[in-house]
Amino acid sequence: MCATRKTSARLLGTTGIVVAALALTGCAPDPAPQAAPAAPSPAPVSSASSATDPAAAVTWMNGFCGAIKGFVEGNNKMPTAGGETLEAIKKSTSDQLGHYAGILGKTVDDLSVLPAAPVPAGETAKKDFLAKYTAAHDKTVKAKADLDAAGKNDTAAQGRAVEGLIAAQKDAHSALDPVKAVLGSPELTTAAATAERCRP
Repeated sequence: MCATRKTSARLLGTTGIVVAALALTGCAPDPAPQAAPAAPSPAPVSSASSATDPAAAVTWMNGFCGAIKGFVEGNNKMPTAGGETLEAIKKSTSDQLGHYAGILGKTVDDLSVLPAAPVPAGETAKKDFLAKYTAAHDKTVKAKADLDAAGKNDTAAQGRAVEGLIAAQKDAHSALDPVKAVLGSPELTTAAATAERCRP
């Protein structure tokens, strides 16, 4: 028999994600510019011209939330791990890793194609999430490749594969709440309230 490890996480409310892991064994700021003495002071910038476009903020948040929501939806379709033979167990674990690598790869792609955020807080959040999903993807791909290359009776390879999956989950599960990631920006927080893909 193989033990099933369940990990849950929350995205913007009640959306949950469950991942099963099969284990065989237990189963300095820039200086201010100097003003020229005789030069007139520049005209003040209109607050209207420097404000963030609300529609652009909603569009960007919709894309950011959508990338993460897509990951959660794909993760909820994770294949079941199991099997009565070593060969069957190895295959089910490889299938899990393959599925996980696929949804992580799509999330990385979706985050990568997001345009520059309308405010710095959004750009910071995007880079942080992108780094975490990329790390998770790379760990999953490596775990699958190592398992697939192992012999069918290599139980140690099975254990390493499960460890790789768990390590990848830790990276991905630390980036599941895109709205929380932009709370430092009033513009993006407001936009998230109406962005469809940011809804639970």
